[in-house]
Amino acid sequence: MTEEIQPLPLWVQLRHQLERLLFLFLLELVRALSPQEAAAVGRWIGRQLFRFGVRRKVVDRNLEIAFPQLSKPELEALSLRCYQNMGSHLLEFLKLDSVPPQDLDRLVSLEGAEELKAAIAQGKGVVIAGSHFGHWELLSAAISRFVYPVAAYAGKQTNEWIDGRINLLRNRFGLQTITKSPRSNREMLQCLKDQGILGILGDLNVPHKHLFVDFFGVKAAAGPGLGRFVAKGKCPLFFIWITREGAARHKGHIIKLDYHLSGDLEADIAQIAQSYFSALEAKIKEYPDHYFWFNRRFKTRPVEEDQAGVKLYEKTD
Repeated sequence: MTEEIQPLPLWVQLRHQLERLLFLFLLELVRALSPQEAAAVGRWIGRQLFRFGVRRKVVDRNLEIAFPQLSKPELEALSLRCYQNMGSHLLEFLKLDSVPPQDLDRLVSLEGAEELKAAIAQGKGVVIAGSHFGHWELLSAAISRFVYPVAAYAGKQTNEWIDGRINLLRNRFGLQTITKSPRSNREMLQCLKDQGILGILGDLNVPHKHLFVDFFGVKAAAGPGLGRFVAKGKCPLFFIWITREGAARHKGHIIKLDYHLSGDLEADIAQIAQSYFSALEAKIKEYPDHYFWFNRRFKTRPVEEDQAGVKLYEKTD
């Protein structure tokens, strides 16, 4: 007997419909624009979101934690650049819906692709560790188009229509999406068994207290999945990031991360996770406005900090 699916509350249905209309409007808007114009409009949208304080408390608090040496005016200027970049990346991503796959090289180049190709040729699955840094959707598309199709683990949007439309856009360039579900672990393992590329963006906050890494001198909760897949499969591990090179031009970077297995699975998971976060922190320090600071990255605290009443965000953040 199948479980009856309950209809969504009316207000949720209305919100989803408005989100769908906004998505379609933006798609039509960027279709009429050049990539450079789409990026410029996106920066304008970012400035308005900054002006009206959308997620400002979260962004500003994250920047205070990560860059305590910066003055208040410097932090505000950095925050504005983060909003502008976020807005441009949003519209540039939607612009990909009307970019022919064969023209993708006009928007992005890759550095380090040959070493990734060599790792794939060894006949083992490969894990690439990405993050919410720069135009990460374009980077995934470029690797799928120019190197080998990536099977990327991705969270599911609450709006199913939006989720499906985003995944269709990703699929245009060969990217395969493994959506968070009870089957996702099996699908990721199968990708590695099939000698494919498994892509994981493992940088956002997680609610559990099992694994913490050092990130900007603060303990940050991390998911164990990245380290577990690498350690159990003894897979080559690559770190990827992307930087803006012009108005609508980007450069993807791919480097291999070395790791050493001790035989202690939990210790190896922690060591691999720390290696990834250390590499990410170094790139964020180079390009602080490229990172997606809109997530409460340091929300989950270790047990001892909870017991001491440590809270890094206000309840209203």
